[in-house]
Amino acid sequence: MKKNIIKFGILTGLILVAKIFVMMAIKGDSTDFEKGASVGTIFLVAAFSMIFFGIRNYRDKIADGVIDFNKGFRIGIQITVLGSVIYVIGWMINFHYIDTEFIENYIAFYSEKIKASGKPQLEIEKEITAFKANMANYENPFVMMMYTFLEVFPVGLIVSILCAMLMRKKAADKTT
Repeated sequence: MKKNIIKFGILTGLILVAKIFVMMAIKGDSTDFEKGASVGTIFLVAAFSMIFFGIRNYRDKIADGVIDFNKGFRIGIQITVLGSVIYVIGWMINFHYIDTEFIENYIAFYSEKIKASGKPQLEIEKEITAFKANMANYENPFVMMMYTFLEVFPVGLIVSILCAMLMRKKAADKTT
């Protein structure tokens, strides 16, 4: 079981890390963080589809075609955690060594977006100030790791639940 989780967890993580670099390439030198959002979604779907394949691989090749929800969910959530941790490592490397101006660019992007919203000036200033304070917290490595982990983990959690429900098969169900 461990080999299965490691294999599909690493694949999940590598696809998620690839998302970082593809999104950077699409964004280019601009501060338009909405560019390529659909491409990012495609990468999330591809990454977390590994949960389905991991559970199915375990069921069909290791467990002789039988798996219950509990076992399927445990496999899925472990793949999710490993993939999310690899994503965090990839993001930390990207943030500290490659995209070192991320915070400044993201603040500029968000500020322009809020200014274009048509909200009253006082509300715009409050939102920008609150956002800048939040981004200051983001410079703390532990906060950054937590935010980055929580960026992808909930998606994997939901996919793990769904796949565990879909892939469960009792011994009597094996013939179908």
